[in-house]
Amino acid sequence: MGIDGIQKPGGTTPNVETSGASGADGDFKANLESSAGVSPSPATSSSALQRLDAGHISVEEYLDLQVNEAVAHLQGKLPPNQLEFVRESLREQLNEDPVLVELVRRTTLSAGSSGAGSSGAGASGAGSSR
Repeated sequence: MGIDGIQKPGGTTPNVETSGASGADGDFKANLESSAGVSPSPATSSSALQRLDAGHISVEEYLDLQVNEAVAHLQGKLPPNQLEFVRESLREQLNEDPVLVELVRRTTLSAGSSGAGSSGAGASGAGSSR
């Protein structure tokens, strides 16, 4: 017993196009190439971590800098209200997602242990509601 012409005598074989990139795939590659030069530099991340380590910024300020760096490539591509929504969503995830809370804790503890110290343990009590 066949389904939709499969395994039936005289059924047609679907024609699958394999040559060249599809329109959507080509658009994706074009967008990827055009945004490749906009990626944030690792130096910015490490300088923020150094500032946290030196005690010049708080953990909250460090996380805000990281979120702003993460959405920098979206400026000019999204309307301001959508960009702010993305920022808020990322910030919320940093405070609520247990895996991210642990990553923040490890990052800020390692920064605090190598220098003057950080201002607080973890992301200002992030995850304390759990």
